[in-house]
Amino acid sequence: MRLILLLALMMSQLQQKAGTKTPLPTTPKSPSITCSEADAAKACASFKQLVEAHDKDILSEISTKPAFVCFRPKEDAFVIFRVEQPIPSAPWIKDKDGKGENHVVLSSAFFSEYRNGVLYALRFGLQNWHRVDESSEPTYEYEATRGEWKGLKISIDGTEITVEYPFTNANSTTTEYSLTIRRSTGRFTETFASEKRPLTVGTGTCLIYR
Repeated sequence: MRLILLLALMMSQLQQKAGTKTPLPTTPKSPSITCSEADAAKACASFKQLVEAHDKDILSEISTKPAFVCFRPKEDAFVIFRVEQPIPSAPWIKDKDGKGENHVVLSSAFFSEYRNGVLYALRFGLQNWHRVDESSEPTYEYEATRGEWKGLKISIDGTEITVEYPFTNANSTTTEYSLTIRRSTGRFTETFASEKRPLTVGTGTCLIYR
């Protein structure tokens, strides 16, 4: 009797395994993007096209969270800012002056600009997050003092993100660029200040990938 029951159990298990199929790999779903703002329509459409095409660069950029995608008004251009957050398991070390502490792991901050659906410019910073103590929100301050991106400044506090840098424009003069993003809402202001041209200001709202 026991042998019959054992054989019946084994047959049942074999039938269950035979009926179980390994699920086929699925293509990851693209984030849902709604281009509802008229002024941002061109830029948003380009970004949406890249996401829906599973563009590796774009998907990589918005996978590092938080990431902010900001659409330049009435242009086929958008910028992406993303930054690596402090690693929870990594320690903080006291400043030499004892006024705060730095995260032991350096964090990358990336700023990229896309025009007409292709990468136009890239800036990169590497810095430690800083905090006053365990109860305070970390801040991020980076400035490039030499090299290709000399003058690049990245500042992050509890409420806003600011990216600033100079670049040589088509007239061979210097343009001072600035982007400020409100972290809670994604609202942004973008300015271009040049010696021979009036100040250009653009505003809008960034998509936020948290």
